[in-house]
This record gives sequence, structure tokens and C-alpha cells, in this order.
Amino acid sequence: MTNDGKKRKGAFRRLIDAIAAWENAMDYTPHDYVLERVGNLERDVLLLRNELRAIPALNNVSDRAKSASSPPAVAR
Repeated sequence: MTNDGKKRKGAFRRLIDAIAAWENAMDYTPHDYVLERVGNLERDVLLLRNELRAIPALNNVSDRAKSASSPPAVAR
């Protein structure tokens, strides 16, 4: 097989790959898009929760309970 044959085979294979990718894209419905977006948002929320839990000031439950139950200080 010569180099020309290898190049043609490569081009043919790229064409087949492009057709397969187009066919897969046609199977991607709006419902799939929404599910993917919701999954990404849920993952982001979990990452943010984990980051907030890692902050030491927020981990103290008594501080949160105290600040939630006490009225705000009013300057006179």
C-alpha cells in the first residue's frame, strides 16, 4: 500500500466518523439537553455546599443558632 492509499483511507475514515457524529447529534433531543443542564447544575450546587462546609466559621452550629435567634443590635 502506498502513502496515497493511506491518506485516502484516513479521509474515508474521517468521513465515516463525521457521519457517525452527525447521527449521534441528531439523536440529542431537547429533553436530553435539559437533563444534561440539570445534572450540571446539581453538580455545581454540591460543589458549592462542600466549599461552604469547608469554611470553619460556618461549621460551628452554636454560632449559627445564636445568630439566628438573637435580634439584630440597634444603635441608639
